[in-house]
Amino acid sequence: MRSAWTQPPTYDRDNPSRTGPLVVNYDLDQLKVGENRVVVGRKDGFDLQGRDIAQGDGWCRAIYAPECAWPRGAHLCVRVEWHPDRKVGSDWAARLEAVTTGLRSLDYVVERAGRPVDPEQDLEANLLVYRMEPGKTPPQRSDDAWAHVPAPRTYSWREISPVDALRSVVRKANYRNGSRMVVWDIESALWPPEAVFCGHLRWWPAPGFAFSAAVLDDLREFIALMQDAGYRTRLQERPLRDEVDELDLLVYREADSGHP
Repeated sequence: MRSAWTQPPTYDRDNPSRTGPLVVNYDLDQLKVGENRVVVGRKDGFDLQGRDIAQGDGWCRAIYAPECAWPRGAHLCVRVEWHPDRKVGSDWAARLEAVTTGLRSLDYVVERAGRPVDPEQDLEANLLVYRMEPGKTPPQRSDDAWAHVPAPRTYSWREISPVDALRSVVRKANYRNGSRMVVWDIESALWPPEAVFCGHLRWWPAPGFAFSAAVLDDLREFIALMQDAGYRTRLQERPLRDEVDELDLLVYREADSGHP
């Protein structure tokens, strides 16, 4: 079998959602800790791909992180999932150390971000992997910076989950110009370390408006509404461009917000 990679991918700062994971997945494969994608055959003129994973090692993959969740000063950022081989019982500590050491040798900053994991119960572990802009210094955060993040749980029909509470606040916002918003949960590895809850909000302005002055006024009004409700918001660090037709925000609570 031959590698599915024909050449190293190139990172495009203007297209990080596609090229960022490609670059990191290539590096993970070269370090022999990735999915190790290989060509297993051909059909109808196309290569058929599979994974060549050593038994007991588990496998890693890089997933795009929305830019609003990147550490300040980052040039590239992804979330790396490690999936253990449950049949053999992979050594979590040794495997994560191998992934961390290998990526750091390639000039990535690697953080064991997010809520603490339990090898007996969790199905995966997460790392925050990024590179800084030239001249920028990565944040100095300890491995236990996210130790306070609560474990996920199931909510009864009588309870309102934190993400549903956020959705309720968002629905009450009065948008001009027909803007639209959706709120999702977000993996805790992408939370700001000071957050006790965090949601991922995507904003779509009405067609034809893009990020005009009127839409930006709506955005500022929305951020003020979130602050009044006890939430903090975080946008991407790069200035917004006029042609951008959607925007991601982190919306989160801090422990001292004064709200439940």
